[in-house]
Amino acid sequence: MATVPVQRQEESLQCPECGIPLLGKHCHVCGGKPPNPHDLTIKHFLHEGLHEFTHLDSKIFRTLRTLIFSPGTLSVEYLAGRKRRYVLPLRIFILAFAVNFFLYTRPGVALYDVHFLIASNAQGATLEKTLEHAAQKRHMSKEAAFDRINEHWQHNASLFQLGDVFFFAFGLALINRRRYFGEHLVFSLHTLSFTLLYGMVTWLYYLRYGFKQNWVLVLITLAVFVAYLWRAIPKMYGTSGWKALLKAFLLVVWLELSRGFFVVFTMFLALYQTFKK
Repeated sequence: MATVPVQRQEESLQCPECGIPLLGKHCHVCGGKPPNPHDLTIKHFLHEGLHEFTHLDSKIFRTLRTLIFSPGTLSVEYLAGRKRRYVLPLRIFILAFAVNFFLYTRPGVALYDVHFLIASNAQGATLEKTLEHAAQKRHMSKEAAFDRINEHWQHNASLFQLGDVFFFAFGLALINRRRYFGEHLVFSLHTLSFTLLYGMVTWLYYLRYGFKQNWVLVLITLAVFVAYLWRAIPKMYGTSGWKALLKAFLLVVWLELSRGFFVVFTMFLALYQTFKK
C-alpha cells in the first residue's frame, strides 16, 4: 500500500497560499486549501470554471447596475468595507476606459485624431498648413506625420488616463474638506466610470451622424452629469438640497475643464513627440 512521504504530509498541514498551519480543511487566514486529486478531475475543472464565470458575470452586472441607477452607493459601500459584492473602483474605471477608448479610436469616430481636430476647428485650415509645414521640415509626408501624431496621441491618452481621476478628486477636495484624499479618489473613480459609460451611449449618435456640434446633446449631457452628482453627493458627503445642486454644477464645470486640459495636454505632447529634433 502506497504511503504519503513525510515531507508531503508536513506540507499538507500548511496552507499552500500563505504557509499558515491549517486548523481545518481551509485556511482561516486566506481561505486557501491543500490540493487533492479531485481538483484535477475534468468535472471539478468545469465546475470551477463555470462558478468563476457566473460569479464574475453577476459581480460586473451588479456593479454596473448600482453605478448607473444608484449614484454614490458604490463609493459609500467601498469606504464602509463592503467590497466583495462589487468590482473594485480602479478595475471598473479601467474597464470602462478601455471600452470607451476602443470605441472612440474607431475610424470615423476617432476622438484622438488630427483629422477630427482639423475638421471641427474654425482654424482647421491654418492648423493643417502649420502641421504640413512642420512635417516637410522633418522630411515626412503630411499623412505620415498625421498618423504618427495620432499614434502618440492615443498612446498618451491611455498612459495618462488616471490624470483625469486625480484632477477631479482635487476638485472634490476643494469643495468637500475634512475628508481623506483617498475618499475623493474612490468617488472620482466611480463618477468618471459613469461618464465613460455615458460616453458609450453618445458614441452611437456620433457613429450615425459624425462629430458635429449639437448643442442639444451637449446640454442633455451636462444635465445628466449634474443630476447624477446631485444624487451622489448627499450619500457620499452628506450635503443635500440646493447646496448639493450647486456643488454638482461646480463639479461638472471642473470635470469639463479637466477633460479639456487632458485632451489638450496629450495632444501637445503628441506634437512634441512627433516633431522633436
